[in-house]
Amino acid sequence: MKFITYKQYVEYLRTNDKLQVKEDKETYNFSAYDEKLLKEVDKRHDKMFKTILSIKKEMASFLNEYMKLEEKLNEDDIIECKTDFITKQYKDRKSDIIYKLKKRPIYFLVEHQSRVRKDMAYRVWEYIGEIMRREVILQKTYLKENNIYPIVVPIVIYTGHQKWNAKTNFKEMQYKSIKYEKYKLDLEYNLITIQDYTFQELIEKKNLFASIMMIEKCNTAKEIENITNKIIEIIEEKEEKEILVEIINQIIGPIVGKEKMDEMLEKLYGKEEHGMSPVTKLFFEVKHQAEKEARLKGKSEGKLEGIISIAKNMLQRKMEITEIEEITGLSKEEIEKLANNIQ
Repeated sequence: MKFITYKQYVEYLRTNDKLQVKEDKETYNFSAYDEKLLKEVDKRHDKMFKTILSIKKEMASFLNEYMKLEEKLNEDDIIECKTDFITKQYKDRKSDIIYKLKKRPIYFLVEHQSRVRKDMAYRVWEYIGEIMRREVILQKTYLKENNIYPIVVPIVIYTGHQKWNAKTNFKEMQYKSIKYEKYKLDLEYNLITIQDYTFQELIEKKNLFASIMMIEKCNTAKEIENITNKIIEIIEEKEEKEILVEIINQIIGPIVGKEKMDEMLEKLYGKEEHGMSPVTKLFFEVKHQAEKEARLKGKSEGKLEGIISIAKNMLQRKMEITEIEEITGLSKEEIEKLANNIQ
């Protein structure tokens, strides 16, 4: 199987050069810079999945589609829970997503992993213990007799290219003993991997989670570009489009390049122009004008003037400097200098 490694992604960001595809058996040595960027990319991917599943409609759809539950859930049946786990054994450890049925002590614990974790079964066991401990504490307010421990459905979403070879049952990780086999803790998590689904199966689901799974399956920059454009065609709801904009900016843009990214954003909003925010509409109008001037002048200065014009308009509308940096590519110092000239 072929794929784009994080090493190649780092090199792409550094040189803005064409991504090269290597065999997955290739081994890479990461520098300190590479490791730092690798963690940053992982954070962005984790945030992407958390953002999507924080939408109750998406979470209900995810459970119905991928867990094949006997009872179909809708967004009104579930509530999202806080994910901070603080005990004497470990501090400030966070699970990705936890939901609970509104009327019953049944929880859904979701962990996203982009790399194989050999200790995942043990981590899941810890999280389930904490959920049960918390549920017992809550029950003291409405259950006066015996404590009833909740049902916890553990789910691990794996989006890496390497085969998941970690044990899914905690029982398999414990000491082997024929005489004491029956005393082992039997706890298994549900594993969902992108390798289990084809592009066609995912695109037929027509939801944002399946769309992100498709992006994670891509092996080349061109493939990512094509799949993202297909996703743009099927995403209709405003909340989903807003999340897709963030994904295009944070995940897709650095891979396909700014020009392709801008085209995607225009296509996304072009489907329903009246749905644009005033700032977004302003951005595209000024951008188009800047590109027109650049073509007429035949020089890069035209584009720079257009970008400066966009930044000035955004400053006048009291937008945050960090947002202006992200959209225009100008540095904080350049933007602050423009702000001083405007005042």
